[in-house]
Amino acid sequence: MSTVQIDPAPPAAEPAPRSPLRFLRPQPHDRRRHLLAIAAFVVVVALVGPAIGGTSRANQFLVNLWLMYSVAALGFYWIFGLAGRFAFCQTFMMAFGGYLSAWVTREGYPFIAGIGVAMATTAVAAGIVGTLVRKAQHFYFAIATFAVTQVGTIVFARADGFTGPNGQTVGIGAPELFGYVFRRDGEVFWLFLGVLAACLAVGALIERSPMRREAIAARDNFTVAHLAGVRANRVHIVLFMLGSALGGLSGAMIGHWQGVMGSDSFGIDLTIGLFLILLLGGSDSLWGPIIGSAVFVALPKLLSDIERFGSIVYGVLLLAVVLALPNGIAESVRRLLARLARGRSTNAAG
Repeated sequence: MSTVQIDPAPPAAEPAPRSPLRFLRPQPHDRRRHLLAIAAFVVVVALVGPAIGGTSRANQFLVNLWLMYSVAALGFYWIFGLAGRFAFCQTFMMAFGGYLSAWVTREGYPFIAGIGVAMATTAVAAGIVGTLVRKAQHFYFAIATFAVTQVGTIVFARADGFTGPNGQTVGIGAPELFGYVFRRDGEVFWLFLGVLAACLAVGALIERSPMRREAIAARDNFTVAHLAGVRANRVHIVLFMLGSALGGLSGAMIGHWQGVMGSDSFGIDLTIGLFLILLLGGSDSLWGPIIGSAVFVALPKLLSDIERFGSIVYGVLLLAVVLALPNGIAESVRRLLARLARGRSTNAAG
């Protein structure tokens, strides 16, 4: 009796290695759409910004501050909005980046080297902190990062050789690129706009990427995402490092722009302000930090004439915006535009 020989099944092909930079590969049409939106935003700000800043020096100061707060808030959006991490150390990263860049330039190195050191060091510091507390969730993570901020503030105040007496660093050199020194606020505006545009371009790469989807999945249900194969801790640490690097960048730029650094400028008030910026602008949109920063910077100026009741009106307006637009201004505008687009398509079909 003959026997039938059955060939063994071929071995299963091993999965292709996943590139660590795969999150920088969004779909081409998504990338074009985001880059076009960023280009339109830059053109509008380039036209409107000088017109607003030209009215007074105070207005130009607020426009520049809005641009740098937008950079810091964009980094915080990656940490809190995407990864869902209650990080209270973003302002610490801003101060750390400012002190680092001031120290590097004081040692004779160029401005761009100071900015690079500030971003790299704050990213590494965030990676160390994120790795140490990677298993802490929600408010435990918030307490840990708040402790980092408190300890860092004390160290800044006492490290005279690094920061200066009582944590005050003065005489920081103005920003300089390719031999051109940005001394006036109107000149600094163009530098800050270019920095924000570059940060938004990086944000556009992340916005429609697998990394964003993995971070949101881990944020919404950590256990299910982990069982599905998402390396949630690694994704959160990477976003924490990227967001902290933007914090260091904004702090360094502010320090070189104002010529002075003090830890009191990056205290708990600004920490709460960053949370407020995302609540106002929207924590689920790339444009939320930009819109929220504009409201956060402009509203106190608009209410400055009401000296007696300004704080009360400010609080009431913020509460009203949060209650009326719980998803933030950016998300509400997006839904409104989508509703209008559906209405136009319905009318055209009819």
